[in-house]
Amino acid sequence: MKKICLIGQFPPPIHGLSKALDVIVKSDYLKDKFSIEYIDIKNNKKFLNHVSKIKKSQADLYYFTISHSIFGNIRDMLILKKLLNKNKRVVIHYHGGHYKTLYKKMSLAQKFVNKRLISRIDCMIVLSESLKNLFVDVIDVNKIKVCENFIEESSLIGNDEFNKKLNEINNKEKIEVLYLSNFIKSKGYLDVLEAAKGLQDEKVIFHFAGHFFNQQDENEFREYIKKFNLESIVKYHGVVSGDSKKQLLREADLFVLPTYYPYEGQPISIIEAMGNGLAIITTNHAGIPDIVSEENGVIVNPKAPDEIRKAIQNLIKHRDVLKRMAETNRFYTLKKFKEIDYIKRLEKIFNEVLLYKS
Repeated sequence: MKKICLIGQFPPPIHGLSKALDVIVKSDYLKDKFSIEYIDIKNNKKFLNHVSKIKKSQADLYYFTISHSIFGNIRDMLILKKLLNKNKRVVIHYHGGHYKTLYKKMSLAQKFVNKRLISRIDCMIVLSESLKNLFVDVIDVNKIKVCENFIEESSLIGNDEFNKKLNEINNKEKIEVLYLSNFIKSKGYLDVLEAAKGLQDEKVIFHFAGHFFNQQDENEFREYIKKFNLESIVKYHGVVSGDSKKQLLREADLFVLPTYYPYEGQPISIIEAMGNGLAIITTNHAGIPDIVSEENGVIVNPKAPDEIRKAIQNLIKHRDVLKRMAETNRFYTLKKFKEIDYIKRLEKIFNEVLLYKS
């Protein structure tokens, strides 16, 4: 049985990348195919310890998730050099959409190192077709593969629940809008909050859930709600997981993520919303256009709360459109974005790389 070593930032905390890595480690399907070990590199103070573990590893394939920052990239290139020196198979999986911008900001020396090292790996994995161009400056395009994100089984409502939800849309008194993501300003949560202002007379409730990274941002969010008397239509649920997260996805009808976050890849939160039968309002940013179009959602410009407000008003009035989008998203997600689909995409790539190098 071939051995695979995963190298990246594992939970805690929970975010898109750590969640994706955790799913691989815990996959019984992959454990039947490969022997899997992992090295958590999130604590940079233990860098030498991480390098020591890599040196001792006897894996056949190294699966490495790289950073979005200049400093993180320097660390990653040091690690990548160690991996390439082992003369084993190396796969990089990039969970973002920022590398091309990052590369342009690098010094000539850092660009040289990136191109020299990354060009030697066996495979670069990106999250969607439109993100392939991120790495054309440093690696042969034929080495770039796509592995889209997924919805965790634990976050997916059953078919009976979905059918009940679908039947309730036309007669629902209030449409429920959900923002479920980290509270980073470039994710657009303040734009959603501003959109709520002016919708007090509409039949709508806004649910916000996720993690604030500093108290000032949370205070600003809560003060805005009080200042504009939005308490009756805006609910903040904090960080949610498990049953509480699933319940929010079950009750909500419309998911809003108007992101312009520079490190965005293909948000798992959008796929989770799609799988649970929510229509989507989002932006044409990073890898989002590969999964959301006018067929299953509404595309707005970044920093455009008025556009968000109008899109919500339109979907409140046209429940048939909301229902059609819900059905489309549910079908599309179950067909392509289940957890096992993600695992099998990775398995295929691992096998291709191992076969190619053997």
